[in-house]
Amino acid sequence: MLARLKAACLHSMTIAWSYCLALTGALASIIDDIADTLGDPGVKDQISAAVGDVKTTGRILLVISVVTIIARLRTIRRKDPCG
Repeated sequence: MLARLKAACLHSMTIAWSYCLALTGALASIIDDIADTLGDPGVKDQISAAVGDVKTTGRILLVISVVTIIARLRTIRRKDPCG
């Protein structure tokens, strides 16, 4: 299983970290819907008090993740002796 995870991340910790950021950003973007589904709107208020605007924070994390993955893929491609 670890080998599959490493292969999905192209053996790069930077890409693995970017996937973690993307997952966190996606969860932050939909936390309002999750809180409403669970029937606890107080969770939304508590998270907003701690972080600020949750949807904006989630979108920022997603953008950072995409930019990081693109930059890392460019450096991986440059190091490829066949390409």
